Amino acid sequence: MKKKLIGFLAAGIAVFALSGCGGGGGDDYYDPGPELITLFLVDEFDVGVDTVPYTCVDAYDEIITDGFTDIDGGFTFAIGDRCTFDFFGFPNIDVDSMYIVDIDYFGKEDIPYACDNTVDFTEGVTDFDGWFAYPVDALCKFYF
Repeated sequence: MKKKLIGFLAAGIAVFALSGCGGGGGDDYYDPGPELITLFLVDEFDVGVDTVPYTCVDAYDEIITDGFTDIDGGFTFAIGDRCTFDFFGFPNIDVDSMYIVDIDYFGKEDIPYACDNTVDFTEGVTDFDGWFAYPVDALCKFYF
């Protein structure tokens, strides 16, 4: 009889130990969302290109960001987003001197992009220093 009682007791302790704390589960779930990243659109002198309209959409074509680059040329997105920049009407932007860089002004290379102004079209990946080619008054889509 003692062996059976000790066996039941050991089995009960094992069940309790293996079940963890139990309870609820679903109510404690927290989804922090995607990690946001900020890069900068700068000219050849590392001066931020501000007030450029841009829109970023996620893999489900939901708008994540819809705004303008800040005074430093900063824009925010999440990995996997597609961001479209509208360079229409920016006469002060030199076509040959646009870069995407990080906070330390290191160029962000190998970012796929496509630019179109209904007459000219360019596509490729950003260069080692973050440089990209685009026609005047183009919409440029980057695939982050």
